[in-house]
Amino acid sequence: MPPEPAARGSKKAQKIRQACDCCHARKIRCSGDTPCKNCVVTELQCTYLAVPKKKGPKGRRIHKDAKPLPLQTPKIFEQNDPSRTVPLQDSAHPPPGTGTEPTGFSLFNILNPTPFVQSPNNEPSAASSSPVDDILSGFRASPLLTADLVKTCLDAFFTHKYPIMPIMDPDATYAMLPRLHESPEQYGLVAALCALIVFQPEIIDAPGSGMYWPSAQDLINEAVRARAFCDFVEQPSLVTIHTSFLLFAAMFCLQKDNSAWFYIRESMTCLQILRLHEETTYLGLDAEYSKYCRRTFWLLFITERAYALQRHRPLTLQLTIDLPTVNPGPEATILAGFLDLVSLFQHFDESFMSVWNMAGSDSSPQALVQLQEALKTTSPATSDRTEIQQADLQVSRQWLRVLVWQLCVSKGFLSSQFSTESMSFQYPISIARDVVLVARGLPLKAFEANGVGILEKVFDIGCSLSDVLLLNPHAINSSPMEIGPQDYLLEMVRLLGTTPGGYKYLKMLTLKADGILKLKLWGSLSDTDTPDRIEEVFDDEQEVTPGPDDMQFLNADVAVANSDIAMEDQYVAEGFETPGYHPTMVIGDQSLVLSMPRPGWEAFWPPKTPDFE
Repeated sequence: MPPEPAARGSKKAQKIRQACDCCHARKIRCSGDTPCKNCVVTELQCTYLAVPKKKGPKGRRIHKDAKPLPLQTPKIFEQNDPSRTVPLQDSAHPPPGTGTEPTGFSLFNILNPTPFVQSPNNEPSAASSSPVDDILSGFRASPLLTADLVKTCLDAFFTHKYPIMPIMDPDATYAMLPRLHESPEQYGLVAALCALIVFQPEIIDAPGSGMYWPSAQDLINEAVRARAFCDFVEQPSLVTIHTSFLLFAAMFCLQKDNSAWFYIRESMTCLQILRLHEETTYLGLDAEYSKYCRRTFWLLFITERAYALQRHRPLTLQLTIDLPTVNPGPEATILAGFLDLVSLFQHFDESFMSVWNMAGSDSSPQALVQLQEALKTTSPATSDRTEIQQADLQVSRQWLRVLVWQLCVSKGFLSSQFSTESMSFQYPISIARDVVLVARGLPLKAFEANGVGILEKVFDIGCSLSDVLLLNPHAINSSPMEIGPQDYLLEMVRLLGTTPGGYKYLKMLTLKADGILKLKLWGSLSDTDTPDRIEEVFDDEQEVTPGPDDMQFLNADVAVANSDIAMEDQYVAEGFETPGYHPTMVIGDQSLVLSMPRPGWEAFWPPKTPDFE
């Protein structure tokens, strides 16, 4: 027998028709319970604080019982614009500024809190600087950043990332956590840091069981939302610089090159506004604060040069302040390795970058030989550095050497008349050998902690090696008992395949290796293969060694036509920019396409697999 209408109405009245704040933020269906099922599973605090937006057309509607406000009747504020404000002043108490401008206080936000996921379109008043003013202007922390998530990400950062970016005081960072939700500036910094760590879950030592992990994009959005409540343009701080830098690192992991370039430039601009690029600024600073400011400058110095070389960008920072001082203590080893990295990149100044970016006068071969020698001698014993620093230092040095070699190729400087190895066509083979020795001598964790940046460098070196083997197939050893260049290439492919974050480079380098060595590695792999499975595939495939007859197709006349590099040339012939490569360089009577990643090459990927049969 169906229930009576009254009973159905009573049961319906008990149903909560509003999604909780967490489900609303995550845009998922809410059960309406208290707490709801989703919040129970994710261990989030279930609240119903947000007031639902009134349905119907929006306009200048005023409740019949509302008291009129002085001066003018404000518009009904949209729910996703908490920075708009209601005038609270009267004629006897005008706000700062012009007569009828609204202040930074929002009556609507106080009486009707807005959901935390919405970002304001306008920044709050610059006069709002205290935590109370920030709250009144509409800032609310997101429940996505739970205490467990923040603590886990901070632990991972200071354990694995701090050795290569020692710019934040660990004690001060942990000490501000109890007041994190009171400061949009600190909140945005932590959100950006968590976004970076989410890209590298493998470096988290002990992830919490059942802990909810937001996406990196959600955390980036949180950082950007929180910054909208800070006047960080007019009043930047060291926290502002760090937040922009971490957003750059996150955008780099997302392969959003324009956004990454924007945030690294924003970080350097804020640093220059604070005049931290001038040595005189440090004279009046607190010693502890000055230490981290100086480290921040040099980290940006290194990062800008590395990114400028990868993406052909101009330079901003120069050698204008003193290096950090290494004092005895627990951070002495970390700082020594940090200074080693500075010494590597300080050789790449504006004169080199102008040649690299094809915007300046040609460089002489002698100058590039001297640069190669400087990179060779700038290699102190790294055994006393941390393993994370060793991976960064050694791979970066080899990567810089191969970039200078590629510039020599593009300028036509390579010749057998030079007695130095760095000016020979075989130089990438020696570089690749050194990279393999580093990879075999360090644990995989050291590469994981360095993130995607170090994998892109390995990819660049592998591409240069494959170009050399393509033009000189006789360098490939036919004896399975000898270790040769083909083994170095396979080892770099293995490194990309077994290190998280390297898959986007794995496919391209594997196809190049397949074409040169006539293997079928890529056909044995799939998008879901684990690192252990990749190890198994490579162990099996390395038993197949191409013989002299198999390599006949790699002669100078047909190699370019049959390889994946030829497909890149086809894109050029059809009016497209070569995906991931420089234009073809002519060496004698042969052509070589220098393997250099370019923004946007992913749009042309994957190409059709060449048929070598």
